[in-house]
Amino acid sequence: MKDIFNLVLAAFRDATSKEFPDQDKRHLHHARSRTWINSLHEQFVEQYRDFSDIKVFSKYHKENRTDFGLNELLYDISVCRIGITTSARRQKELVFINEALWQVESEFAKNSRETLKDFSKLVLGSAKNKLFISSQVSDNNTFIQVLLPAAAACSGNIYLGLLPHPSAWGMGGEMNPLMWTYQEKEWKPYKEAPWGTMAAI
Repeated sequence: MKDIFNLVLAAFRDATSKEFPDQDKRHLHHARSRTWINSLHEQFVEQYRDFSDIKVFSKYHKENRTDFGLNELLYDISVCRIGITTSARRQKELVFINEALWQVESEFAKNSRETLKDFSKLVLGSAKNKLFISSQVSDNNTFIQVLLPAAAACSGNIYLGLLPHPSAWGMGGEMNPLMWTYQEKEWKPYKEAPWGTMAAI
């Protein structure tokens, strides 16, 4: 199984490989952001494809609509283990969320206020693992310090990734994600397993 950095990297490479028709900047950024979420969704699906009781939810995918009546479950991407029970009257099979494994939010605005607002959503969740994706800025270190108090309020393992802003995609040059994990009250540069292993679910 991929560790979380390599999962994000694979999704980013897939998203940035896509070609988009000519359109104004706002619509282009929106299309690229949507493509990013779709690529990340597919990486999580691939990661857990051998687990029939694990489902991945996001806005543009309808695989879970029959059971849950919606695509997106509170977060940009939610990875959950499901359980089965029976209805009260007809003993019909019902599906429910048994455990939250991953909760993912993504916000590309280069604005610490908007970024913190979206990051704060992760405080509400009970997932074992939480991933927040934002944009790389001129001073990444100062930017991510703003998120520390909210990270401290989160439960579970917290991962933070910064990607080049969608406006920079296709502009040439080397583009790679940067990633940190929240440990001991600070952001520490991401290291592979044991911090990032996804095998222990």
